[in-house]
Formats: sequence, structure tokens, C-alpha cells
Amino acid sequence: MPGVYFFKNRAGQIIYIGKAKSLRDRVSSYFTSPDLLPRTKLLVSEIAEIDHVVTQSEIDALILEANLIRKFAPRYNVNWKDGKAYPLIEITIKDKVPLVRLVRHETNPKARYFGPYPAGTDVVQMLRFLRRIFPFVSQKHLAGQVCLRAHLGLCPCQDLSKYPKSIKLLISVLRGQRASMQKNLQKQMAAAAKVNNFEEAAKIKAQLEKLAWLTAPRTPSWEYETNPNLTFDRQQAALSDLQHLLGLPVLRKVECYDISNTSGQSATGGQVTFTFGQPEKSLYRRYKIRRAAAPNDVAMMKEMLSRRLKSKVALPDLIVIDGGKEHLFPLPVPVIGLAKRLEMIYLVNGKTIQLPSNSPALQLLEQMRDEAHRFSRRYHFYLRSKKMLE
Repeated sequence: MPGVYFFKNRAGQIIYIGKAKSLRDRVSSYFTSPDLLPRTKLLVSEIAEIDHVVTQSEIDALILEANLIRKFAPRYNVNWKDGKAYPLIEITIKDKVPLVRLVRHETNPKARYFGPYPAGTDVVQMLRFLRRIFPFVSQKHLAGQVCLRAHLGLCPCQDLSKYPKSIKLLISVLRGQRASMQKNLQKQMAAAAKVNNFEEAAKIKAQLEKLAWLTAPRTPSWEYETNPNLTFDRQQAALSDLQHLLGLPVLRKVECYDISNTSGQSATGGQVTFTFGQPEKSLYRRYKIRRAAAPNDVAMMKEMLSRRLKSKVALPDLIVIDGGKEHLFPLPVPVIGLAKRLEMIYLVNGKTIQLPSNSPALQLLEQMRDEAHRFSRRYHFYLRSKKMLE
């Protein structure tokens, strides 16, 4: 899980603060990697205590790390900066053609700044990512000059008529104001799906997924400082919300399933298990689909679930399937489907439940669905690569 970790010395002083997408993997790497730099070895030699705060998302970890480094100024963080200030995103909003670029200091009183961000690579990746969604100008152009990025669709210098609107959207993303933008994109996606333009709907869905990390609801860092168990408390609230929504007497263990294949070839299934709202990786299972190689996700899902029911492992309180109503069939435990396009919950009895994007229950279901998707695709890519080598 993402979060921020603290290394303390024997005197209890914080000597280093870092962020991680996976706290367990990142912290353990300090003690298991054989290729540590000399300065890192020196840091490890002084570690007497390790503490951490789990966050809701990577962006929360990024912001919390920046605030805590600024607050505590740990010795190793300060020494390793090499005299550089933390990077910022600058938007020269008062210019006729606003520029968007990476800077180290707030030197322009007429510009708007976002950050600071502890890692320059994070900001560079963020700007490259945003540029594909909202093309922006990053340097001044000579009159009539068209840059290379314009030919790639990454700079609007050829036609600036829509640029002011694009800049407003970009600022909204960086400020975390995602609701109105996502609502508009979801409407476009629904309209495309309604006329069976699934290719366009998939493109819009990809945009929404790309924005998810950058526009995730941002929790003020002081909330994590006040309550280090904030993420766990929210998980329990989401689980309670889902239990109430579905009217289940008990909801402790949930299994989520997904199918991955390429035109029916090298088909795999992934089962991920969440207990009390948290991933239980020791209970994950992967399936190599045995049926004939044909692109039939429904039949593949039925095969996987049939094999799961034959196992001696205790059944969960709820099964979540990544798919629509056609993927559902009666099981010994409650089962629901989570639609790929419209994020709608399907029930076995044919009814549907549409949840708002800020619903804790929906966010938990999406987390499970994304984890099942990642797990099944990983096995699929492994089998496909193995087949190509053979």
C-alpha cells in the first residue's frame, strides 16, 4: 500500500522521510538490496526505529512527504538535495500565451505555482502525462514558428483558440477539482457507448483512468498526522457502506475475479481476496483457462468460478465479477458485477445500482477490480511471452 515511511536514530530523531507505492517493498529494499550507494549504507547504519503512515493514494503520499520534509527537515533529506530546491509547476496565467513548465523557485509574482514535489521525476512524468490530455505551451515561440511538439499533438501553438479553456482544465486537475471534469467525460463515454461506439468509449475511459492518479481526492496532510490510522478507518467505513448498500448480514471477506486474454489466446483468470477491506495476497489465485481458445469471456468466467467452488477453501461473504449482467449467474454466496464502461453495479436479479463517483463503496469496489485486472493480466502476459519463446 502507498504511504510515507520514517527512519529514526537511537535518539528518536527523524533522519529520513520517504514515500513509496508499496511501503513493504520499499522499506525492505534498504536491508536486502546488495547495491546500495555508500550514502545509503551510512543512512541504514544509523536506523534504530522505523515508522510509517499508510495513505489513500500515491498523490497523498507525495504531498504528505513534501509537507513532512518541510516540517522536520530530516538530516539526510536536506543533505541529499545537493542544494536544490524542490520542483514546482509554474503556469504563467497572465501571459497572452501561458507557459507551463518545471521550475525550482517562485520568481514570477504573476504566475501560479503548484507543488512543491519531492521528486523531480514525479513532476516530469506528471507533465508528460498531462500534456497528452491537455496540450500546452512550454516555451516561447518565434512569430509563425511551429514546434515539433505541435506535429505530435502535444503543443497547441498552431491553433490557440481553445488554449485558454485547456489551461483552465489543467489548473483544475492540479488543484484536485476533478468532479465536474470527470462528470463531463463520463457523459461523453455514456453517449458513445449508447450508439455502440465502444472504441471511442474506451478512449474516453482511458482518459478517465489516466486522470485518476493525478486527480484523486487529496487528503490534507494534517489529517494523516492527526490520525495515522486514517486509511484503515476509511477502509472500514467503505466496507460498512458496501455492506449496508447490498444488505448483507456480514461482510468480512470479498473475492474479485477478472479474465484476461488476447482474442481468446493464452486466457487467464485472476482471483484477488480482500479481508476487512485490505488485500490478502496469500489468498490470491490465478487460473489458466482450459476451454477452447475462443474469445468468450462469459464462458471463461464460468469456468473459473466453477473451479473455485470445487476448492476446499472457505467461500467469501461476497463475490465481485469484473463485467456486466451477462457475466452473472447464481452462486452459493452473494455475487455482483461491476460494469467496465459505466461503473454500474449489476445484481443477479437483473437490477442495477448506480453510485456517485465519491461513494466509498464504489471506490472500494474499483480498488478490488483494478487489483484483479492487474493480477490476471500479469499471468496472461507471462503465458503469452512463454508461448512466443516456444
